[in-house]
Amino acid sequence: MKLRERMDKEFVIFIFGGTGDLAKRKLFPVLESMYKGGKLRGLKGVYALGRSVGKLRDYVSNLDRDFAGFFHPFEFDVTDKDSYERLGREVSRFPKEELIFYLALPPQLFETTIVHTGSLLRRFSNPRKIVIEKPFGFDLESARKLNFQLRRYFTEREIYRIDHFLGKVAIQNILSVRFSNYIFEGIWNKNFIDCIQISALEEIGLEGRAGYYDRVGALRDMVQNHLLQILSFLAMEPPAIMEAERVRDEKVKVLSSIRKFSRDEIDRYAVRGRYRGYIQELGRDSNTETYAAVKLFIDNFRWEGVPFYLRTGKRLKKKVTQVVVLFKEVPGNFGRLLGCVPRQNKLVFDIAPSNDVKLFFEMAPPEGFLACPVEREMELDLSPDGLPEAYETLIEDILEGNQTLFIREDESELAWEIIQPILDAWKEDTNVPEYEPGSWGPEEAEVFIGKDGRGWVLV
Repeated sequence: MKLRERMDKEFVIFIFGGTGDLAKRKLFPVLESMYKGGKLRGLKGVYALGRSVGKLRDYVSNLDRDFAGFFHPFEFDVTDKDSYERLGREVSRFPKEELIFYLALPPQLFETTIVHTGSLLRRFSNPRKIVIEKPFGFDLESARKLNFQLRRYFTEREIYRIDHFLGKVAIQNILSVRFSNYIFEGIWNKNFIDCIQISALEEIGLEGRAGYYDRVGALRDMVQNHLLQILSFLAMEPPAIMEAERVRDEKVKVLSSIRKFSRDEIDRYAVRGRYRGYIQELGRDSNTETYAAVKLFIDNFRWEGVPFYLRTGKRLKKKVTQVVVLFKEVPGNFGRLLGCVPRQNKLVFDIAPSNDVKLFFEMAPPEGFLACPVEREMELDLSPDGLPEAYETLIEDILEGNQTLFIREDESELAWEIIQPILDAWKEDTNVPEYEPGSWGPEEAEVFIGKDGRGWVLV
């Protein structure tokens, strides 16, 4: 859809969970910024649906005066049928506008909200879209159930399963680096790449999210969605046509090609941990992991035998989200001929807290080319002034009807299929290794990758 067509379209945004943290911390500030930047010219209203909208009074008073005129706190309970009746009367005020329903809710409320909203919309002929935050389901079975309910009321073109990581500029640049530069695409395969590591590490702990996090854990919270999405961008084939469905087709091919493993093999492919003090912080016993690392293989022509290591955790030494592509050692390496220990060439995508791409390679030192080569770094900053926030990019895409950076039904279920055997195995095993807060994670994770003759890499 062209920008002019989107700008001329009138629309209303209804945010379920409008009094929650996500809405107040991310969605409302982004919408206000977009409005002030002239990107919401067709906006007819933003409805903040929640049970305690009185808490929004101070918030509204601090909004831009013009934008505040479009902002409507709306008392609402997603489990109450009467709330939907009142919402229906409000929707009837917009007979032709596009209706955008954004579920910024706890995941256990998704199904009932989808069913009631879908039933309500049967009375209206407006164009509509529904946006669902992650986590999309709690496991494979619940994800399939959510997809079933969505199909009852919406077409796939109307459904936007959102993963805010895909709005980050460094992740989008993975495709640009690969498919716009022959020097990289020509070596982007098993013949030249030794392994790929994807890390999403945090310094914080539960930070007031104990109830939610203990139900979810590190594997569900990060690996099943964010990290598998990054992996699919790194591993996909170039689409024949740069359009949403073709890009998503290629991502699905990647996820479909990831090697399946049995329950008995879990220890070879996954390791977990929990930071010391988690149980005390939570206030009850738990089997939940705060650290997870997995090793995946993509059994296709391009990636056969190349391990993809994914890891994430809380209360670690450093906050960083990073992709490290490690290239194989040159045969007859010049450094080894000089008796030196060579370093692997690395291409690094920094996703957070910085946004940049780095290339590491070996060069002769100042003392001469017969001395041991030293590692040099080239860096490209991807954070110029005015860079849009991830949610702004994705909301613009929702308004334009561009689903490239959103997750399709089959893609969502394939991601769950990959990690479901790990979830099942860990559920039955109460032995969760502990690690010290402020460390790099459990010792078992070092042993896990060390068995392959490798180590974890961050730069």
